[in-house]
Parts: sequence; C-alpha cells; structure tokens
Amino acid sequence: MSLVARLLDFFGGTDDESETYQCIRCGGTFDREHYECPDCGVAHAVVRTTDE
Repeated sequence: MSLVARLLDFFGGTDDESETYQCIRCGGTFDREHYECPDCGVAHAVVRTTDE
C-alpha cells in the first residue's frame, strides 16, 4: 500500500480513479508509471491495471 493510499484511508478519502498502475511484486498502486516501484524499489515491476 502506497503512502498516499494509507493517508487517504486514515483521513477517509479515496483515490480509486487515480490508481491505474500496480507493482507486481508488492502490490502497491500508483497514479503514474514508474521505472522502479516507489514502495519496494524493484525495477520494471509497475504495470497498468484494468478495471474490467
């Protein structure tokens, strides 16, 4: 879980629309593509997710 997601959970917010990328290693979700996962640091692990 990303820091933003934790803060939104704590304060009762949601960012479901902005989280379109997910790390295949740790499961962290992000609003933009990263070369390395900001949560666990593994390279090439962040992929686009689909809502279908």
